[in-house]
Amino acid sequence: MKYRKDIDGLRAVAVIPVVLFHAKVPGFPGGFVGVDVFFVISGFLITGLMADDFRFGRLSFLTFYARRIRRIVPALLCVYAAVMVAAAVLMLPADMAEVGRSLRSSALFVSNVFFFGESGYFGGDAGLKPLLHTWSLSIEEQFYLLWPLLFWVVARWRPALLLPAVCIAGSLSFAAMLVEHGNHTEAVFFLAPFRAWELMLGAGLALLPVRPPASARAWEVVAGVGFLLILVTVALGDEATAALATIPACLGTGLLILAGNNNPDEGAQPAVLRALSFPLLVGIGLISYSLYLWHWPILVFAGYQLDRAFHPAETAGLLALSVAVAAVTYRYVEQPARHLRLRHTRRIVATGLSVLAAFAFLGHRAYKDDGWTFNLDPAIRQLDAFSRAENPYRRKCNGPGRFFGNESACAFGRPYHDGSYDMVIFGDSHGNHYVPAMAKLAAEAGLSGRQISVGGCLALLGYTRIISPYAHEERCRALREALVRFVETNPRLQLVVLAHAWSVYVGEPLNGLPPFSLLASAGDERSPGRSFEVMRQSLEKTLDYFMAKGVRVLLLGEVPLLSNDPMRCLARSIKTHRGFDDCGRPLSEVRARVDRINALLAQLAQQRTNVTYYSPLAAMCHGARCEAVVDGVYMYRDRDHLNRFGSEALARSMRLPLGQRGAASEAVR
Repeated sequence: MKYRKDIDGLRAVAVIPVVLFHAKVPGFPGGFVGVDVFFVISGFLITGLMADDFRFGRLSFLTFYARRIRRIVPALLCVYAAVMVAAAVLMLPADMAEVGRSLRSSALFVSNVFFFGESGYFGGDAGLKPLLHTWSLSIEEQFYLLWPLLFWVVARWRPALLLPAVCIAGSLSFAAMLVEHGNHTEAVFFLAPFRAWELMLGAGLALLPVRPPASARAWEVVAGVGFLLILVTVALGDEATAALATIPACLGTGLLILAGNNNPDEGAQPAVLRALSFPLLVGIGLISYSLYLWHWPILVFAGYQLDRAFHPAETAGLLALSVAVAAVTYRYVEQPARHLRLRHTRRIVATGLSVLAAFAFLGHRAYKDDGWTFNLDPAIRQLDAFSRAENPYRRKCNGPGRFFGNESACAFGRPYHDGSYDMVIFGDSHGNHYVPAMAKLAAEAGLSGRQISVGGCLALLGYTRIISPYAHEERCRALREALVRFVETNPRLQLVVLAHAWSVYVGEPLNGLPPFSLLASAGDERSPGRSFEVMRQSLEKTLDYFMAKGVRVLLLGEVPLLSNDPMRCLARSIKTHRGFDDCGRPLSEVRARVDRINALLAQLAQQRTNVTYYSPLAAMCHGARCEAVVDGVYMYRDRDHLNRFGSEALARSMRLPLGQRGAASEAVR
C-alpha cells in the first residue's frame, strides 16, 4: 500500500483536538471526535494492507498480529510502566489499586468493557484514571480479532462479496448506534459493536476499486467538504450528543481519504491534501500514537497532585512535555520496534503476549493488594482506609436489576418478616451513601429496612426524563415503577426516606458537567427555572401519594459539595503538618448552592402532616465553614459522597420521624 503523507497529516488533525479537549483548552468542545477520525484511518490502512497481502498470496494471521504487536505494544508498555510507578509514588493506595485494576483490563484489551462497567455515577472521577483513554485501543484490537478472519473467509469464498459484506456489517453497527445512543449512552461510547461502523467505513474505502478521477475541481470540493466537516464538529461538538457527532467527523475523514485515493499523485492532489502533507503536520502525525498514549496520564497525574484546574502556563507546559515524551518514544521505541524482522513472527507474537500478560498480572496484584505505595505516613494509611469504606450495599443493591432480588444482601436493621418491610430509602447515589446512617437508626428503632436506588435518577413521580450524562431513561423509569410497587407490596411500611443530590437536578453544576435538566414531558423547556418547577411538582405528587398510603416521609438534604477532593487534600495536610481547614468549604458557598432547594424541601415538610425534613448542614458546618473532618471522623469518600463512617457518624444528629408530626429540622440558618 503506497505511503500517503496526507494520512499522517490527517492523524495530526485527529490527535491535536483530542489532546486539547482533554486539556480543557477553550475552543475544542468536540475534540473527542479525533478518536473517531483515528478509527476510520485505522480501518482504511489495516484493510488496505490485508488486501495487498491477500492479492500477493502472503496473508498470514501470524504475520498480521506480529505487525499489530510491533505497532502498538512497545510504546504502550512504556506507558504502563510509567503509570504504575507514578501511581505508586503519587497516589493514595485506594486510587493506586484502581489503576491496577484498569491496567489489568487494558493489558488484556478489554478496558472499554471495564470502563463501561465503571461509567455513570459509580464511575468516579476521570481524573483518577490514567489509563481511561486505552478504551479506544481495546475497541481496535477487539475489531481486529474478528475482521482478519472474516476478510479471509469471504475473500477466499467470494471475493466479489467482500465490499458488500463490509457495507452490511457497517450498516448494522451504524443502525445499532442510532437506535441506542439516546438510551444507552455509555454502551454506545465504549462498546465495539457500536463503534465497528467507523472502522468498517475505513475498510470499505480501502476495498473500493480505483476509479478514474472526476474533475480536479470536484475533488477539491470533496476534500474541502471533508475537512470542513471535521473542523466544524471539533468546534461545535457536544458531549451530550457525542454519538451523533461521530457521523460528520467520520464522513469528513472518509471524504478526505477518498479524495486521496483518486488522486495518488501528490502534485495533483486537492489543496487540502497538500496542506495536510506539510512537514509539521506530518511530523505530528508520525508521533500521534505516542502523543495519544502519553498526554492523558501526564494530565491525570498533574491534576492529581494539584487538585485544581490548571493555569494556562501549566497547561502549556504539560502539553509541551507530552509532545517531548511522545517524540522520544517515537524515535527510540516505536521506530526500532517497527524494524524488527517479520521472519521472527512467532517470537514477536509470543514475546508481546507474554509481556502484556505480565502487566495484566502486575495490575491484578496491585488491585488485590489494595495498592502499593512508597514511604506512606501511617496517618495517611488510616485516611486511605476510611476512603475505601463505602456503603457495603453500594454495588450489590444499586440499579434496576437489584430492586426485588437479593433481599438479605440489600436489607438492613431488623430482619425482614411477615411479608413487609418497615422502612425503605429511595434515591440516587446520595440515597446510597445515607444507607449506613439509616441502617444504624433502623437497628436502634427495631425496624426492618430496604435500599432501592439508581445513581443519577430521582425517585419521584411526575417527571418523565432527566437530561444528564448519568441518567438513563429506562433506569429512571424503572426506579419510579419500583417505588410504587414497593409501597403497594409492603402493607406494614411505616417510613419512606427520600435522599438525592437535589440541587444537581435543578441546574447546579456538578464536576464541570453541563447543568442537568428535569423534564415533565418530551418537549419540555430545558432550563434551571423549569427544572425547579418540575422538581416542585414531582415532590408534591410523590408526597401526596405517600400521604394517601398513610406512610411517613423523611426528606434528607444533601451534604456539602467540597471544592477539592477531600482525600487528597487531607493527605497533603497530613504530609505538611497543617490543619484540615483548607479541605472544607465556606458555608456561604455551600448555601449559595443548596439554599433554594433546601427552602423548598423545608416548605413541603411544613405544609404536610407526617413529612419531616433533615439537613446535614448543622452537623457538618461549624462557624463559617463546612468541614471534611467532623469530630475526628473523616466524613467523605469523594467531593460529595459520604464514606460509611461519615454516614454512621451523621446518624448521631438524626432521628427517624416515627409517631410525630413532621417539621423542618435544619439547625444552621
